[in-house]
Amino acid sequence: MRFKPVVRRRHGRKNVLSKMQKTLGPLGMLHGCMEEKIRVRVYTRNAHGIRGHVEAYVAAFDKYWNLALEDCFEVWSRKVKRKAPALGADAVKVEPTENDVPRTVVKKIEGRTETLERHVPQMLLRGEQVAIIVKIN
Repeated sequence: MRFKPVVRRRHGRKNVLSKMQKTLGPLGMLHGCMEEKIRVRVYTRNAHGIRGHVEAYVAAFDKYWNLALEDCFEVWSRKVKRKAPALGADAVKVEPTENDVPRTVVKKIEGRTETLERHVPQMLLRGEQVAIIVKIN
């Protein structure tokens, strides 16, 4: 016995952005922030908890919560690196050569952790690292 192949016709091409206009959930809120250019704060995670946050405008996103962000102000914390600098006549001083690299500023040091911040014009944030997204008024 032979089966007839099922032919499926697509009348209208639907993509993620056309579906997002009708969505009421979290992705719909993110779509609204993108359309209305509302600044958001994205809390990022690491293996042990919250790493820091990024305040930015959402330029694009997908269903995996990968985010393309613009005008980003990033604040994060990490362990202080306790390596002693090489001193003496043989010490080599390394100067940064690129001017396009965002400047990282150490804001405060508490015990073994330091808090850093930087401004980045554009950023692609992997959805795996996103913990929470909050609108900023």
